[in-house]
Amino acid sequence: MNTTKRPNRRRTAAGAAAVALLATAGIGLAAPSAVAGGTDTVSVGYTCTGPGAPSGVNPIQLTVTAPASVPQAGSANLTVSATTQMTAPIDLPANTVTAEMNLTVGGANSGSVQVTGATNDSAVSSGSTVSVTGGTASVELDSAGTTTFTPGDIAVHVFGVTVSCSVSGDSPVAASTEVTAS
Repeated sequence: MNTTKRPNRRRTAAGAAAVALLATAGIGLAAPSAVAGGTDTVSVGYTCTGPGAPSGVNPIQLTVTAPASVPQAGSANLTVSATTQMTAPIDLPANTVTAEMNLTVGGANSGSVQVTGATNDSAVSSGSTVSVTGGTASVELDSAGTTTFTPGDIAVHVFGVTVSCSVSGDSPVAASTEVTAS
């Protein structure tokens, strides 16, 4: 029996368990209405698939930060983070949890933008809650008026295991930016 493969199997199984727990969020919050600029946190229901994915609809809390305004044809730089009340089943070194998500662009502008770079920027001890921060995206906004940003699908990765989560039901607007006419 080749024992050199055992740690990888344990790590993969632990990763699947960690992804499953991280893909589900703790408490659900009522979705507040989005304000132009600033930071807003919303709770979105997700259905997840992949190794160790939780069953049913799971609420995930997301914080989206958008500029209050940008000039027409300017870019809105967005940041996104997610915090869970679920606990890590194992010790997770810094930057071992990563996530990407899509934001739907609505209102005066339309389309979608992918947020990348979200990670756990510090180590997480087994039994502690996990946050992923630092997700960023930039989108050019061509039409004047209020543009909204609504959370979409998420992919969470831990130790090479990926769980994909799709919005279940309606996703609330998480932030908005006023695009001023040139």
